[in-house]
Amino acid sequence: MQEMQQLGSLRQLDSNITKNRPLDIYIFNVQKIEGKTFNSHFEELEYLEKLGFNVNPVRIPCKTIEEVKNAIEKIGDMREDLTFGIDGAVVKIDNLKFREILGSTVKVPRWAVAYKYPPERKETILKDIVCQVGRTGVITPMAILEPVEVAGSTISKTTLHNEDFIKEKDLKIGDTVVIQKAGDVIPEIVEVVKSKRTGNEKEFNMPTKCPVCNADTIREDGEAAVKCTGVECPAKLFRNLVHFVSREAMNIDGLGENIIQELLDRNLIKNIADIYTLTFEDIASLKKNGKKFARKFN
Repeated sequence: MQEMQQLGSLRQLDSNITKNRPLDIYIFNVQKIEGKTFNSHFEELEYLEKLGFNVNPVRIPCKTIEEVKNAIEKIGDMREDLTFGIDGAVVKIDNLKFREILGSTVKVPRWAVAYKYPPERKETILKDIVCQVGRTGVITPMAILEPVEVAGSTISKTTLHNEDFIKEKDLKIGDTVVIQKAGDVIPEIVEVVKSKRTGNEKEFNMPTKCPVCNADTIREDGEAAVKCTGVECPAKLFRNLVHFVSREAMNIDGLGENIIQELLDRNLIKNIADIYTLTFEDIASLKKNGKKFARKFN
């Protein structure tokens, strides 16, 4: 399971949700033990393993700096075959007495250092470019990709930011592109594999009309963004409402994107103020057994 999914599972308020997710853990340290002593971290891990604890199998003892370099390279070669995602390798002093002598700073131990691997890169096809309208009217191009697994998750779309980004990368619909996860988290297109172009690729141009309300679009001098000029653009209203109820704003739990869209589709709200005029019956009508859902908002 991916790291972000694991964190989300552990933070769930409902323990039944966490219980039903296939979580696992590696024990990596003996913090305190009575009646037994260890000379090295490696000994600790072997002892934990004998006791039946799940211990990370990827551990390579080294005696020289060359062996350390070789171990880092070997682990890097194993990345795609591991059952868990990694973005680096940690080199540690094994001798526990030496660790005590070296000590730690306020934030990190002096007896360990992390080596980060370059982000994993994969090739895929840029199938299409679609545009989304944000709450301020900014129109953002979005890449629709042939799904591909990168660093433990399947990537099928990613933002292209703006018109300048597309021109800088020389992106065309149908291109073979290289993608990676920035910081092993956010997917991004790195480059086009121009040697694989067939001549059937299509140029993309930012729309002159809003894809939602058909109002004119505009790009101000000195600005990278293309914006919708529609005063009552439904997409701008939707994004404004989603932002208003989000955790970063009013934090109205339960009013997600799907519920907001349903309220708009049923004409139960037409602006932000209308949220506060919704009745119990309005909210209950949104779901098959909606009374329990509606009580959350009373």
